[in-house]
Amino acid sequence: MKHNTYSNGEVQNIEFTDNQSNKSVGVVEPGSYTFTTEYEETIQCLSGSLEINNKQCLPGEKIVVNKGESFTISTKETSSYLCLYR
Repeated sequence: MKHNTYSNGEVQNIEFTDNQSNKSVGVVEPGSYTFTTEYEETIQCLSGSLEINNKQCLPGEKIVVNKGESFTISTKETSSYLCLYR
């Protein structure tokens, strides 16, 4: 298990591996943040409302970001997500 902090603590997650894959669960504070992927990422919104590359993501919805792409994640409220890395 590994704890990651980005953007002065405004985005934080915990990485872990289960029997099937590498994942992280995280929290995003209000704002807009840009990241670049090292893997394909499937981001599932858990709570709040996220916008990922100008696409709204509500709880239960998923957005896929391709390996090597930059993406912007933004929110107006504290929100959480689960991310699957491939």
